[in-house]
Amino acid sequence: MTLYQDYLIVLSPSESIIENVKRLKDFSYKHIGEYDSHYSKAHITIQSWPRKKPVWIEPLIPKLERDLQTLPPVILDINDFGFFDHADHPSIYAKLNSTPLTKVWFKYLRKFFHTSDFEPHITIARSIPNESFVKLWPHFKNQEWNEQFIVDKLTILRRETIGHDKSYKVFKEIPFNRRMDFYAFTNLKLTTPALPLKKVNTQQISLF
Repeated sequence: MTLYQDYLIVLSPSESIIENVKRLKDFSYKHIGEYDSHYSKAHITIQSWPRKKPVWIEPLIPKLERDLQTLPPVILDINDFGFFDHADHPSIYAKLNSTPLTKVWFKYLRKFFHTSDFEPHITIARSIPNESFVKLWPHFKNQEWNEQFIVDKLTILRRETIGHDKSYKVFKEIPFNRRMDFYAFTNLKLTTPALPLKKVNTQQISLF
C-alpha cells in the first residue's frame, strides 16, 4: 500500500542566512523555551501539499521543471523583522524587502501553483503564545538585519503523513533558468502589457 506523504514547496536562502536563522531560533529558545518551528531549517514557504500519494505528485514534476525554466534565479533582500498577529499565537519572522521586481517574479511563480498572493518571509518563531511573544519581540523589534541573497532553485520537501519522523526531507530540487537575468526579466515583465488569462480546467490542477 502506498503511504500518503505531505509535501512542502519552498525556496531556500543562502547558507549564511540559514546559519543566522538557526542562531536566532536558539536565542529565542533560551528566552521562551521550546516552541513550534525551533528546529525547522530556514526557508520561504510557497505552498503545501498535505496528504498526497507519490503516484499523484511524481507525474507533475516534468511539467514543473519545464515551467521553472521560464524564470530566472530571484534576488531577495532581508529587511529586519516583523510579526503576524495570529489571534493568541503570533509569529516572528525575518522580513523580505518587497519591490515591484520581486512582486512580479513571485506573481509568475505563483501561476505555476495557482496560489493567491502572499507575503514571502522567513519564519523565526511560529505560533508562540502571547506571553512568549511579549518576552521575545522586544529583542527583535529594533534589531537590524539587512542581507541580500540569491535563490537559484525551488525545493520540494516530503515526509510521511502518518509516521514517527515528522521532519521534512528533500524530495526534489528544481533549478530556475540560470542563463536568465533577474533584473532583465522582471523589468521586461513590468513594461509588457499582461495578456488575458485563459480559463483553466481546475480538475487538471487540483493538486496545486
